[in-house]
Amino acid sequence: MAPLPLFYSSIAVLDRNTHRQARLAPTSKPYAFAAGAHVLPALLAEFAPGCRDMPILFLEEPGSITPLFMVGMRAGEGCFVDADGRWRGLHAPAYLRRYPFIGGDVSAEQQVICIDGGFAGLQDEEGERLFGEDGEPTEALRNIIGFVAEYAEAAKATTAFTAALKELDLFQSINVEIRAPDGTSSNFSGFSALSAERLDALPDEAWLELKRKGYVLPIHAHLVSLANFARLGELARPAA
Repeated sequence: MAPLPLFYSSIAVLDRNTHRQARLAPTSKPYAFAAGAHVLPALLAEFAPGCRDMPILFLEEPGSITPLFMVGMRAGEGCFVDADGRWRGLHAPAYLRRYPFIGGDVSAEQQVICIDGGFAGLQDEEGERLFGEDGEPTEALRNIIGFVAEYAEAAKATTAFTAALKELDLFQSINVEIRAPDGTSSNFSGFSALSAERLDALPDEAWLELKRKGYVLPIHAHLVSLANFARLGELARPAA
């Protein structure tokens, strides 16, 4: 069985019969669920807005390369969620904004909308209804469906992007060291970044193809983002 996505404890398909009376309760601490994560999935479309204060790295695994925002100086400890569960950064990642919803594939052409079965904000007493009495999605749910679909398309574009860079052999393994003002430091290995030297050595036709696909801006955004490790040290809580 495949592991559940980050933050999801179980996944249930939204159903107009089972969830006819379901409501999405207001959340007082919208991003509190992400406070313990030091990395978050990143989409290609987010590289430009996200590079302003979060390092963007890549995790290479068999058969896949996943872009990530690094959001914490230490494993299991994020820096961008404050005590009130609000996002402290300039750009809240789409992965967080999509939660507790997620898409599920019925077939190559059909996708269903699912929700984290452990999400406490899904209840019958308070909040916005997801379905009307006629069983049709409310405006709130239609907006959610639209965002989940946009996320799925953006994820496909992200996969195509990383595959193109992998084919050109542009990734290199890096070691990350983050220092806090109190003198403590953390080290991470196992992540990858794009090699500026390999990019510079690309033949003109390969570079033009990256430009044609719209990849030059996110490539530069990734390289710029690597200056943000100091920001993580500044935001981190003092070591215990």
